Amino acid sequence: MKNRYLFILLFLTVIKAWGQVPKTEDSLKVYLEVQPRDTNYVRALNEYSFIKVKNGDFKKANELIDEMDQLAQKLDYKQGLYYTINMRGVVEYSNRNPKKAMEYFLKAHEVIEKYNLPKERLQNSLNNIGIIYDQMGDRENATRYAVELIKYQEKHQLNPLKSWPYDQLGTNLKFYKKYKEALIYYQKGFEIEKARNDFTGMAIGENKIGAVYDDMEQYDLAESHYKKGLAYAEKVNYKMLQSELLTNLGLIYRKTKDYARSEKCLKRSMALCQEIGLRIPLKTIYHNLGDLYFFKQNYALSEKYYLDALEIAKETEQPDYLYTANLALAELYEQTEDYKQAYTYRVASEVAKDSIFKIETAQSTEEMLRKYETEKKEQEIALLNIKNEKASLVNKGLIGGSLALVMLAGLSVVYLNNRSKLRRLQESQKLRNKIASDLHDEIGSTLSSIMLISDMAQKKEGSDQRMFSKINSDSKTVMQSVDEIIWSISPVHDNLQGIMLRLREFAAPLAESGGFSFEISAGPDVGQLTLAADVRRNLYLIIKEGVNNLAKYSGATEAKVHFERQKNTLIITVQDNGRGFDPGQESVRNGLKNMKSRAEEIGARLDIRSSASGTVLALEVPF
Repeated sequence: MKNRYLFILLFLTVIKAWGQVPKTEDSLKVYLEVQPRDTNYVRALNEYSFIKVKNGDFKKANELIDEMDQLAQKLDYKQGLYYTINMRGVVEYSNRNPKKAMEYFLKAHEVIEKYNLPKERLQNSLNNIGIIYDQMGDRENATRYAVELIKYQEKHQLNPLKSWPYDQLGTNLKFYKKYKEALIYYQKGFEIEKARNDFTGMAIGENKIGAVYDDMEQYDLAESHYKKGLAYAEKVNYKMLQSELLTNLGLIYRKTKDYARSEKCLKRSMALCQEIGLRIPLKTIYHNLGDLYFFKQNYALSEKYYLDALEIAKETEQPDYLYTANLALAELYEQTEDYKQAYTYRVASEVAKDSIFKIETAQSTEEMLRKYETEKKEQEIALLNIKNEKASLVNKGLIGGSLALVMLAGLSVVYLNNRSKLRRLQESQKLRNKIASDLHDEIGSTLSSIMLISDMAQKKEGSDQRMFSKINSDSKTVMQSVDEIIWSISPVHDNLQGIMLRLREFAAPLAESGGFSFEISAGPDVGQLTLAADVRRNLYLIIKEGVNNLAKYSGATEAKVHFERQKNTLIITVQDNGRGFDPGQESVRNGLKNMKSRAEEIGARLDIRSSASGTVLALEVPF
């Protein structure tokens, strides 16, 4: 319930009209009243519609876009057609409909290529498509477009530059907690917007820089950048961006226990969203207000805002929103000892969690099938190329033709063999998905209900505390075991990124209760390495045991886990600055023996070095 939710607000570029078209809202209104309905009029409509989007007046923006569409078609103005489709994408993006926005931006890209529009249009298109990929959580494609855009800008010496690709690289570095490097890229993006004197871009740049300092827990610096961003957003009357920055300031003040200023910022943000009719950001603000009043122990107001957030979550029918809203209410009612209500909302949160799991599984299966189809097509193309080569060789002589036929036959055998392997892999992946889903739906939900009921009964007076304590403890143990089995066999988590995310979930409460800092880092491209299910499970259990041991026995204040690839070897180190121990000493505990046994099982080498200044566990895994 206390998790910070920061909704993404990236700057979608809109093609600016040339010097003869004014920039301000008032001057554009006058201009459109007197200007003949020519191509400049279309450009002015484009400018005016974007201003309306920034103000949150989507109804008026859509009216202007419809007018722009009709006039562009009447004039057969190709760039006007692009403006129209692009602006429809901007509206959908601003309404948090990334899939619909992507449809429009891809259509806009097709128009650019079809009519060979200027390079600046393609620059704009690459920028917007990349932003939508990022909003959809497709980090791989977002980064691909960012790199492509940087190369395109440099190749054609386009000016002004787009700042987004530098921001995207900064976001990737921030994701891996490489904050100093992320700040360099974010600052570069900010300087590009500053050189253009674009207050909207500058506001977004300050917001991103502030978020890095926020994650680094340097709240004074984060507050300073958020305030600068807010001032820029107010200059251009960008209400959505003002709301985003006010929400971030509210979260900063809540963390520093300045509840009065936190409440003031969140209420201002709420008023802006209500004014322009934005529902999804409003859900986030309601949730944050619920958190704020929960910390202030004003449970009545906390309940009100959590229920408001849940209402919007039900409207959007998005499982992640439903999960967080129901979970917040369950924890609130547990705190106020209303266990009947707590149970109702806890069950609802579990149902939403099941939906999230099923969606992730479906997406994983869809991605696997897409990769399979892509590989199959590549093989078919290879076969076609070989056939063409064979035809050419026949003309040169019988020997050449015979060789081509032999090659074709060999390739056909390889192709059929690979296709069979891919089909078996596909069936295996589907089976793993089904097993994981069945375990999660049938056993997991039942155990969860038993655990909740026993936990609530345990808190009631007059009940057999030892019996319910035993039921609750055993249920939690089995739940944890089932959860780990589900995780280990589900293809959703086949890459190393899955291990790193699960380790963070496991280690965070240990670090908090043990009073030590915990950090996970990785070398370039390590997170996308794919591992077999048995290797992944044993790796996770080895590292988990190492982290658990250091939390229990080392007395450390710092602990780090690092993943690094060196050629065909994956090297993992678990390091702490604790009191150390003698690895060769006999122990009644089986932890070290199990770790070594698991390492041998996957052909890995485990090395443990310990001294009075700390312990280093190094695991080398060939792949």
